[in-house]
Amino acid sequence: MRKIKHKKRLKIKNILLLIILIYFSFFLINNLNKNKNKFINKKNTIFFINNSYKNKTDYNYIFAKFLYFFTKIDFKKPETLLVFNNKLKKSNNVVKEEYSKDDIYNEDEYKKITSLILENDKEINDPVVYIYNSHQLETYSNEGYDNYNFTPNVMMVSYLLKDKLNSKKINTIVEQTNVSEFIKASNLPNEYYGATRIFITNARKKYPTLKYFIDIHRDSIPKDISTININDNNYARILFVLGTTNKTYYENEKVMNKLSDLTNKKYNKLSRGVFKRETKDWYEAYNQDIDKNVLLIEVGGKDNTMDEIFNTVDALSDILSTYIGENNE
Repeated sequence: MRKIKHKKRLKIKNILLLIILIYFSFFLINNLNKNKNKFINKKNTIFFINNSYKNKTDYNYIFAKFLYFFTKIDFKKPETLLVFNNKLKKSNNVVKEEYSKDDIYNEDEYKKITSLILENDKEINDPVVYIYNSHQLETYSNEGYDNYNFTPNVMMVSYLLKDKLNSKKINTIVEQTNVSEFIKASNLPNEYYGATRIFITNARKKYPTLKYFIDIHRDSIPKDISTININDNNYARILFVLGTTNKTYYENEKVMNKLSDLTNKKYNKLSRGVFKRETKDWYEAYNQDIDKNVLLIEVGGKDNTMDEIFNTVDALSDILSTYIGENNE
């Protein structure tokens, strides 16, 4: 009987110890998640915990082992804190890679590399999508165009996307005005978003049927981040950029999250998510206060080839046509 009672007591003690350890584990996890950036920057703290691994009878070592068993957090690898934190997040639209957008748009430099491309579009009746480029000369790799002394730019993406959407019966137009010339003529102090704000306003007056306004850019990130292989084909990844200055940005965010989710559902990891940017001036809000469906989409990066862009335009036209079809009011 004594042995049985002793075993029961021991079992109860073990259970209580387990409960206490679990409690402190979750307490520590919660604290780490709240202060993960500060914690990771404190190298001395990490060093102190790492030292416990040298002594396997040390309490810190035992606790660390226990924590790893339940959470896969390894103090020898601080990055596991970030992995665990990402698992806790409800949205998969967190931008994990760096956002290297070159915000100093030097059009004079781009003019040396590429040329402005403007088409004489035929009139489109009752357009639903309006595509424009606040930075019309942002360039891509000229791989495949070396012999033509030509470097592709984001306006080509706009025209390609327009043609694809029109072929899917989504009436689409592209802004034809030269932004740089308009700024000079209007004496705007290099306010590219200020210029395209006027374009959007005028387009809405001319075409009351417009519902979606897409500003196509390209990012400056390295190619290993801007490119993804899907079914043996390389794609230029996309990124939705959200300005948080305007008071209605929550509505913009809902639309971008839905599009990003739909993108990755159809084309795994093609979307890098939604990048939130806090801005100071009205024109830096990317004009998204005008309508919830004003989108800024980074299509690929500076080193993406047109073959990769073509694949992405196909995918993007598929995603947009699906989304517009599902949200047709």
